[in-house]
Amino acid sequence: MKISHSPRKVLILIGILSILLCIPVIGLKLLLEPTFIVPNSSVHFPIEFNATQAYENIRTQLDFGYRVPGTVEHNACADWIRDELFLVTEEVVTHNFSLLDAENNPIFCQNILGKINTNYSNIIIISAHWDSRAIAEKDTVNQDQPIPGANDGGSGVAVVLELARVFNRNKAEFNSQIWFLFFDAEDQGSGGIADWGWAEGATEFRANIESFYDSATEQFSFLLLLDMVGGHDLKFIDERYSNNELQDAFFQEGRELGYLRAFPKFPEANWISDDHVPFRNLMPTLDLIINFYNPSSGWDYHHTHQDNLDNIDENSLEITGSTVESFIYTYHGKTTWNQNYLKWIIIGSVGGVAILGAAVAVVFFKRKRKLT
Repeated sequence: MKISHSPRKVLILIGILSILLCIPVIGLKLLLEPTFIVPNSSVHFPIEFNATQAYENIRTQLDFGYRVPGTVEHNACADWIRDELFLVTEEVVTHNFSLLDAENNPIFCQNILGKINTNYSNIIIISAHWDSRAIAEKDTVNQDQPIPGANDGGSGVAVVLELARVFNRNKAEFNSQIWFLFFDAEDQGSGGIADWGWAEGATEFRANIESFYDSATEQFSFLLLLDMVGGHDLKFIDERYSNNELQDAFFQEGRELGYLRAFPKFPEANWISDDHVPFRNLMPTLDLIINFYNPSSGWDYHHTHQDNLDNIDENSLEITGSTVESFIYTYHGKTTWNQNYLKWIIIGSVGGVAILGAAVAVVFFKRKRKLT
């Protein structure tokens, strides 16, 4: 008996086979997709972040003077950050390191870390850099003199310290360990201090991170970096070194709180080499940062002497701190960062099977037609 296979029937059969083989791909993706926010969570926590206290935290830093590595003022500010952390965290660790100046003299630097909820194995990092730049190269006067660093340095520290206070008081409400991490020597690249690069402290910490956690029993969920979060007319960019899923979830949280301008639906995009970059191969990271590189962007005091308290907006501190607080409370991760690699291996394998199955079907029916 002669069996006829029309091209139309072959295409229909191939389509059905492909759909059936792709179902596992869709199922696995839905099952394993990391979720940073609990959708439509019925659990709501009152926001306790105090922007006025954060503003005073900036004032305190500026009262010390310029926080340039190697200065007395820098050391005094480090002691203050440490003292504040001792009041609101379970464990405080200082990571000491030295960098050489142009004359090969060592300059003492220190990253400062406070931890809460240390009984949990998954770790969230909230971070900022605390040094201030040694020169004001974007100013028109006194370009070789240090800047106050109220926004660039001061604002991130201020918000993270206030968040440490809030989270320590409410740490029973969430099931993650939180690190409050303050990076030194971030802002001295491109001639700030001769021969130094950007994000020196973060690079040093990443190189030694095994000393600060137990990699056998603890894992990192994500890192948030707060950099220049206190200026007027706050508007965060799409920082392209940041993790897309984490950024999308965080921006959505901000918009749900009503901060539509600060977290635009279609933010300006750019790549910023900041303190989060050394950690990208270890965990998802997000750099909360503004457009500081364009003088007409709305906050044009970057690396100038006008980066002072007059150009700090308490509302911007409120927006940043409240969004971080809300995000941490509602965060929910279905997978860890390391599991993401396995996820895509599985999805890729099943997808490959689907394509292979379709190809086999094509070859089979072509051969069948030749035989008939």
